[in-house]
Amino acid sequence: MARFLFAFLLLCSTSICSAQTFCEKLAKLKTEYYGFNPSSLNSKQTDAKSAQLDKFWNLAKTNPEAALPCLKDMVTAENRDPYFCFDAASLILTLDKKEQYLDVVLEAVKKADLADLQGEPYLRVAFFLGKKGKDISALAEKLISTPKAHVYLVQHAIDLSAIDASIFLYNLMSIKAAENNLFNIIGNGNATGKHNATVVLNILSTNRGDSLLNKLLAENKLADSTKAFVLKDRKAFAENSKEQPSTRDESTVREERTKTITALSDESIERYFTLTSELITIRYRKKK
Repeated sequence: MARFLFAFLLLCSTSICSAQTFCEKLAKLKTEYYGFNPSSLNSKQTDAKSAQLDKFWNLAKTNPEAALPCLKDMVTAENRDPYFCFDAASLILTLDKKEQYLDVVLEAVKKADLADLQGEPYLRVAFFLGKKGKDISALAEKLISTPKAHVYLVQHAIDLSAIDASIFLYNLMSIKAAENNLFNIIGNGNATGKHNATVVLNILSTNRGDSLLNKLLAENKLADSTKAFVLKDRKAFAENSKEQPSTRDESTVREERTKTITALSDESIERYFTLTSELITIRYRKKK
């Protein structure tokens, strides 16, 4: 019995207890350094805060195996600190080399407040999760429903509207999933979401999507600004159909459009819209 007790105490001192102590250290730093609103900080305060958060990250990096389950528990329990949820999600992705915590990251990012984040990191995390087959519909909805949201891709020096940025995410979904998400936002979202979802649905150019849009236009159920935007787009594509010959069929162009976005870049989005123009041209001619 004494030998068993000694062995248990040795195990505790070398693994279990140390892991608990590590979690407690992380929790202490979380309490000290998080719980703030980034948009309320001036540049000097932002620099100071970044230095503090580096301490949290650096501690976690010293023992990823112990840090990951601790971070999982923290973000799962957190409902009042959206910035921590996103920052911790980013940290988890850095530590999780085996990609065992992607569902935790997804749930954490769902809690984030895009109004307090830079657009590019948010889009990169959402795009990564989508590429891994995760359901990112809630993340796409957050992007197009946040007023004044935009994404500046530093490497490519291009500033994307929420509409253009969301294309990277909707392109990763099946057509049906994208339609369902946009339909829901149009029917139940805020004013920003309704407008942006309507424009994105028009860009997707599907039979089911066009049917809903035509119904909303006929019944005058779109905001005046949204209606004007959609009609302007449609007119531009209709005019383009007079000049742009195409010998390809709709399914071929749609498939090529889906494959064209392989990374977050200006080249990808430009190619996407070029193929969108061709796709809508083909569909417009079918209806004539």
